[in-house]
Amino acid sequence: MEKKIRPAAVPLITVDPFFSIWSCADKLNDEYTKNWTEHPNPLLAGIIVYGHFYSMACTDVDFVQCRNKMRQKDLKVSPLSTVYSFENDFAKVKLTFTTPLLLDRLDILARPVSYVAYEIERKCKEDVKIEFVFGISSRCCVLNASEQVEFKKTEYSLAVGNTVQVPLARSGDLTLIDWGYLHLCETDAFAASVTDGGVINELNPCRAYSPYTEQPYLAIRRTALSGVITLAYDEIKPIEYFNRPLDEYFTKYFADFGSMVKAAKSEYAEIKAMCDKFDASLAAECAPFGEDYATILALAYRQAISAHKLVADENGDILFLSKECESNGCIGTLDVTYPSIPLFLKYAPELVEGMLRPIIRYAKTDAWEFEFTPHDVGRYPLANGQRYGLVGPLSYTYEGRLSKQMPVEECGNMLICLAAVAKYKGETPALFTDDIALMKQWADYLVKFGYDPGDQLCTDDFAGHLNHNCNLSLKAILGIACYGLLAKDESYINIAREYAAKWEVDAAANHGATRLVFDNADGWSLKYNIVWDDLLGFKLFGDEMKKKEIAHYLSKLNRYGVPLDSRSDYTKVDWLMWSTCIYKNEEYFNKVCESIVNMINETEDRVPLTDWYYTSTAYHHHFQNRTVVGGLFINLLK
Repeated sequence: MEKKIRPAAVPLITVDPFFSIWSCADKLNDEYTKNWTEHPNPLLAGIIVYGHFYSMACTDVDFVQCRNKMRQKDLKVSPLSTVYSFENDFAKVKLTFTTPLLLDRLDILARPVSYVAYEIERKCKEDVKIEFVFGISSRCCVLNASEQVEFKKTEYSLAVGNTVQVPLARSGDLTLIDWGYLHLCETDAFAASVTDGGVINELNPCRAYSPYTEQPYLAIRRTALSGVITLAYDEIKPIEYFNRPLDEYFTKYFADFGSMVKAAKSEYAEIKAMCDKFDASLAAECAPFGEDYATILALAYRQAISAHKLVADENGDILFLSKECESNGCIGTLDVTYPSIPLFLKYAPELVEGMLRPIIRYAKTDAWEFEFTPHDVGRYPLANGQRYGLVGPLSYTYEGRLSKQMPVEECGNMLICLAAVAKYKGETPALFTDDIALMKQWADYLVKFGYDPGDQLCTDDFAGHLNHNCNLSLKAILGIACYGLLAKDESYINIAREYAAKWEVDAAANHGATRLVFDNADGWSLKYNIVWDDLLGFKLFGDEMKKKEIAHYLSKLNRYGVPLDSRSDYTKVDWLMWSTCIYKNEEYFNKVCESIVNMINETEDRVPLTDWYYTSTAYHHHFQNRTVVGGLFINLLK
């Protein structure tokens, strides 16, 4: 029997960090839908029978109460689609939300388009009129609901946008887009307002409206019992890259936004078939790992991809820029790329290169003053140079700037990511060979400072500085080996081998596993960085040590997972899954998957899949909608 899940948040429209709408309730008509930031981005869906509106999706509850709700009978989330089933005395309705994030088809992935399909099965007589209603709020295209919006009609859509258009006018974390145009790409779309009880009134599209007071929507009403609605967002200029505004990536394939939309509409049946085929193939691949693992990956897939924006630089090279969602809003963050790459290594290694390319470019500029690898290239959507640790009071002195950096961490991340690309793409990346001197500089930094790292941040920067970090040392050792592999320089692999042997002795702990820090025998931590030892074929560390590590984690397992380390009860879902790849232990893998599904089903915090939560309560500590959940796919790389 198929296990039912109750996701903390259900993906509906998942295009990119700005065009992102989720249901954060048990039922779609329990509460208005939201952007991943938790700001209202309401959708309206329902049927009208005998003049009464029966809702499947509610508008903003501050204005509209969903008095007549259809009964939600079922919910299924697959990697590329979310399917709801509803029923009342008059009809059964199926709503399918699909965003075609096909990693092997960048021409489709690049389209800022999402689909909503509906199918109505009558339960009443043929002469009873049933109208299907769908709407999307103008709140989706403004930062503040008090701003004014205006409508514009095209030959293929009705669009709505801010009356003041200033593309790329702001950056940050929990911020929304307030430029560009939201399109309901149907010729029968109209401007509407929604009043109490779901009554829809047409608006004059020739004047401006306030989303807060007048609730302007893009809407349709149809008597056809089935159909597909195409939604699209024209950001005009989505990314600024080293002070140059970039075009959408779809312009590589289409002359303009309109021709892209027309293709998206005409190709729906073919695209949906491709999405269904991918969903089925991923489910089949997950089958040997169990139903819980399939459930986790289905919920993670769209989130991991849509936390990025796909664009190209002035040379036409791919840039796949992530946003640090609910962490600091940085763009292109290397220590966010590192945990996310398993998904992309499996399906599109060139996108990992697109994540790394901006960091390497920035590192070669005069603006970067350090000898190690940068952390980020700005704050989304402005990729003009690192912000993390370089803005604020601590940036006034060199020592202050240095204290907020992640030197060993980012050097290791870069070299491991490049070696992983080489393995899964089947060739050494030009990003490495074209800048071999810079790569050697970073490898030498690890040789000098990486084995016993000083007081600094690591990927778990939220936990603060830590001296003599054993897990960070693992990353340095493997980063050195990766450089040796890529440069075909055996001397670096020998250094890594020497460090690894020493590490097993120095990191041995009183409890039988390995230490959190070299100078304390009592603490412990998930040694997630060691997974690359097997994945990249180095075999620097012994199986007996890895076996003991897993046995220790099993002894620390709570209902919602294993804590990240001995300092706190919280964990990171990506690192937790990576820990299952340290040494093959089916019992441990199954229990970890079960614990993650427990969290998904039982957490009281209704946010897109969090990666940082407490293992005893499932409370969301911080972080949501982050691409790091791409790391959950790591078991498919084995």
